[in-house]
Amino acid sequence: MGAAAFFDVDFTLISESSMRLYVKYMIPRGEFSRWDLVRGSYYTARYKLGLLDFENMADRATERYAGQPERHMIDLCRQWFEEMVVHYIYPEARELIERHRGQGDALCLLSAATHYLLEPMARHLHIPRYYGNRLEVKDGLFTGRMMRPLCYGAGKLHYAELLARELGVSLKDCAYYSDSITDLPVLAAFGQPVAVNPDRLLARQAKSRGWPILRFSRGGTS
Repeated sequence: MGAAAFFDVDFTLISESSMRLYVKYMIPRGEFSRWDLVRGSYYTARYKLGLLDFENMADRATERYAGQPERHMIDLCRQWFEEMVVHYIYPEARELIERHRGQGDALCLLSAATHYLLEPMARHLHIPRYYGNRLEVKDGLFTGRMMRPLCYGAGKLHYAELLARELGVSLKDCAYYSDSITDLPVLAAFGQPVAVNPDRLLARQAKSRGWPILRFSRGGTS
């Protein structure tokens, strides 16, 4: 297809919100409550409608980690991925990735999830490049702030362009797979935009623009 294939993560490669999965994983460990899970579902719903103030939500979510060691988060998220997230990867997504790999396309993850999820996922899927949101770190400890620009909306397009320059390709020669209306400006910048399990608003846009729509349904633990 293209010179490179870029993939969103939540509801594109995995069948759930990574934020919800993280909260569910951490509830038995006393880090979150069931109320946090409800709140996460609310944020996910607003995100899918393009109504979430992502910047405000991200700042509030990262405040709690101020002063904590980054090393602990790295190790915890690798464990979380292996014990939980890996089971939510769509088999169709794996097949799609392998199809692009077989065509010689460069592979990249591009997601609003943090790179603490993307790192073990990229390693598991043998994808060498990824951009996501990063927590600011000083002397090995989190400051409680998210680094800018956020990998969301216009910021995600910024990182897509960085990746394209790193690869020496044009986005017009690349494919991007995403489920969310919030990625509309990013999808529109690619030569091969593909809506995967699109939310209602993105499905409408994809149909009107003649973009391919993929529906993944196999696998994904509930």
